[in-house]
Amino acid sequence: MFLEKNNMMWKIKVISRFIFSSCFGKMTNLISDELFNKFMFFITFLKKPNFINPKTFNEYICSFKYREEELEKWKYTDKYQVRKYVKSILGEEYLNKIIGVYDYYDNIDFLSLPPKFVLKTTHGSSYNIVVKDKNSFNKNKAAKYFKKWLSTNYYYISREKNYYLIKPRIICESFISNTEGGLDEIKVFCFRGKVGFIQFISFKNNKNFSNFFDKDWKFLEVRYRYPPNIKIQIPDNTKKIVKIAEKLAKPFEFVRVDLYNVDNKIIFSELTFHPGGGLIPFNPKDYDYKFGKFFNEDKH
Repeated sequence: MFLEKNNMMWKIKVISRFIFSSCFGKMTNLISDELFNKFMFFITFLKKPNFINPKTFNEYICSFKYREEELEKWKYTDKYQVRKYVKSILGEEYLNKIIGVYDYYDNIDFLSLPPKFVLKTTHGSSYNIVVKDKNSFNKNKAAKYFKKWLSTNYYYISREKNYYLIKPRIICESFISNTEGGLDEIKVFCFRGKVGFIQFISFKNNKNFSNFFDKDWKFLEVRYRYPPNIKIQIPDNTKKIVKIAEKLAKPFEFVRVDLYNVDNKIIFSELTFHPGGGLIPFNPKDYDYKFGKFFNEDKH
């Protein structure tokens, strides 16, 4: 009953945020980015945020979203443009193969695509479709999604300035998975170029699981969006994961480096500057404060 109540409360908060964002997201003259994020934070956590002197991880993230300097991060947020940066730091071997880049959905020649592939936009969050069987893929249904996504400036949904300047396009990437048919994603939270903590997202039995570890891969008892997988196995290439993440994170005050780990082969996913939009609670709540302390550690 407790879990059902919690899930219901979270759904109400998500719906409330969606309604607020839909009503006021584009009204930049009426409500500033700062005030917009304060309202979104209050809806989520039911408390007034402190963006001037933040203490929690989520307060820090929300306070970063509307900084003017975030505008220049568009080239690292753009799912296609960021590949140039990754190539310059690591080389092409860590990049998934690009099959095509399109300005419009109608430009895609599906006959030339392989049996499996992934379609994603360059300019938003979760604007993607994984196609495991081209023959059963509903192209018309997908067209409706991409038409909506391509006409949306994600900045007006989240008020994250790094999305504002991105040109909406579609990328077709190679389909990747491990030998078991799943795909593990490792999200490395880096502060001033050093790993603070790590999130390991796994997919088992049609469910998502989320496990957290410190920089030395010691398990942390914290829940963030998804439940932990008690049978999770730590990857064999942990040192390489950390090394790659820190190389990519070096220029930034904070960034989450997202990597796929496919049978111990590391493939770059994306750079995330505002995880969860600063609007995902940690359980227990103490971790919101513990993780918030990383923003000031070793700061000179």
